Amino acid sequence: MCKGKLVGLAFVAPALLVFVLFKYIPMLQVFRMSLYDWSILDPPGEFVGLKHFKEAFSSSLFWIAWRNNLILFLLGLVLGFWVPLVQAIMLGEMGRGQYMFRVCYLLPLMVPPMVTLVVWKWMYNPEYGLLNAVLTKLGLPPQDWLGNPKLAKLSLVLPGLLGGGMGVMVYLAAIQGIPQELFEAAEIDGAGPLQKLRYILLPRIRFVILIQFILALSAGFQMFDRVFVLTGGGPVDATRVIALLIYRYAFESYRMGYASAIALVLFVVILTVTALQMRLSRLSD
Repeated sequence: MCKGKLVGLAFVAPALLVFVLFKYIPMLQVFRMSLYDWSILDPPGEFVGLKHFKEAFSSSLFWIAWRNNLILFLLGLVLGFWVPLVQAIMLGEMGRGQYMFRVCYLLPLMVPPMVTLVVWKWMYNPEYGLLNAVLTKLGLPPQDWLGNPKLAKLSLVLPGLLGGGMGVMVYLAAIQGIPQELFEAAEIDGAGPLQKLRYILLPRIRFVILIQFILALSAGFQMFDRVFVLTGGGPVDATRVIALLIYRYAFESYRMGYASAIALVLFVVILTVTALQMRLSRLSD
């Protein structure tokens, strides 16, 4: 092995070691735990093989949680996924005020997510929340945002309509990397804003959109903190999601083996969908 490769390996080795210790070894441990009726006091407990997987697939609550995850992901995709992209396009068209808006979009990242969720929970309060106060001023009836099964899922997705965050900066960087000569040539040929968006901008940042979609997919299926703080999985399991189900079984029922089996199923689903998405993207190129 040449000296350059050894130097490169030496720089990569510490990060790779940390990644193996805190990613792959815990994943193997989760698989091991899923095969046992894991005992916290006297691990590993009784070996049960694939019993936990069979129990999960025959559980109605397991499928309810998957359905909730899918609905919440699709709602977030329709209502919120495009917002950072639109904000980035608008920022790209601004002049001097662009940097001020950049700061405004990044400032919310300084606030811990739990604090933001507590603020939203106050806004959703049916008695003294801000949203119901606005509805009352408009002459509309107040709503039980988090207590109504028909509104609970929508309430979890609504914060995404504000956009902002790092997604805007990622899109903006990709947009600013497009040669301006392409837009100027399109204007000379008589292309309008929608034509430039469709034929120049979106195709040029397609890979970035794909990455953001994969990240949104992964985050959607691993959604936990928002549900935990705002609804706790209710009402009537209307917002019970897979990550919350894993938490309940692991740290409230202390069924570590069963929770590990569900976590493995979640991992396989996310891995499969991501690989499929990447494969379809390569075929379309």
